[in-house]
Amino acid sequence: MGNYKLQWEDGPKTVLIIKKPHDEQTDKTLIEVASWIHERYPHMNVVVEPDVAQEFAEKLPFVYVIPEGNRVEYTRVTDLVITLGGDGTILHTSSLFNSAVPPVISFSMGTLGFLLPYHINNYRTALEKLIEKKQASLLLRMRLKCTLHGVDGRRLQAKDGSGRINDLTVMNEVNLHRGRYPHLTSIGCFVDGHLITEAVADGLIVASPTGSTAYSLSAGGSIVHPSIQSLLLTPICPRSLSFRPVLLPPNATIQLKIGEKSRGPAEVSLDGKETFFLDKNEFLQVCMSPFPMPCVNRVHAGEDWIKDINDLLKWNQGFHNKQTMTHYMSE
Repeated sequence: MGNYKLQWEDGPKTVLIIKKPHDEQTDKTLIEVASWIHERYPHMNVVVEPDVAQEFAEKLPFVYVIPEGNRVEYTRVTDLVITLGGDGTILHTSSLFNSAVPPVISFSMGTLGFLLPYHINNYRTALEKLIEKKQASLLLRMRLKCTLHGVDGRRLQAKDGSGRINDLTVMNEVNLHRGRYPHLTSIGCFVDGHLITEAVADGLIVASPTGSTAYSLSAGGSIVHPSIQSLLLTPICPRSLSFRPVLLPPNATIQLKIGEKSRGPAEVSLDGKETFFLDKNEFLQVCMSPFPMPCVNRVHAGEDWIKDINDLLKWNQGFHNKQTMTHYMSE
């Protein structure tokens, strides 16, 4: 179900480890995993983020860092990424790579998540198989590219005077919403240059298939399998009850333009983090990014996805269905 096979010629040489911040259990696991890789595979370079290297300078003196403000180097030097934490850690990892992303293997620290195929207790077996066999099964998770434009169509400039706002890459969703303002926002919705509707709502979400089980799902959007490339347009509390979520093809380009009737600016949130403001007649444009996120998964990834929507979402589980699924998953 959408799996791809990766084969390294010489195996990974540089591994980047990303950890969940401010968590004692994850701190201990980072030290254990990094030390194990350094001892078992001394030819490999272990890279961590600058603040992590500074915090663990005594216990991890062998790690390397890529200086702040030079994130393009992550794509150039990294062969493999290991994440320790939850789904949020993977979203942070995505934000480090605005272009091509190396394979990412994610370990759960005991928390539940849709993007965590491996438990940390099995990290040695999983990494040995990956590094020594020099191959992996990958699920290419589609990401979104977002650009911000002014009234004249030109790219917006940053408010701090640092220049043009570059292309923004997100993994889950782009959210255009009214933010702190109490009034509904008027948004013109265009697909491939054609107006499909003018939405009056709290906001609109453009989600990837991976993001379909995040904010979009809470707003009434559909669940989309991660191997199905598509753009999901989901309204947030629309005034019209007939405005339903729309699933669009991956080659579509969506423009969301702030309407003249809006009483205030709208906020743009990217994966729940970066925030920008758009005034009347300014717009954002969203399309499929040419750089997906290759996530290492197990061979039976389809079964993992079915298990996830049942275990995490309790999808369609009434009293009868719950007993049926418990019997099915135990077989």
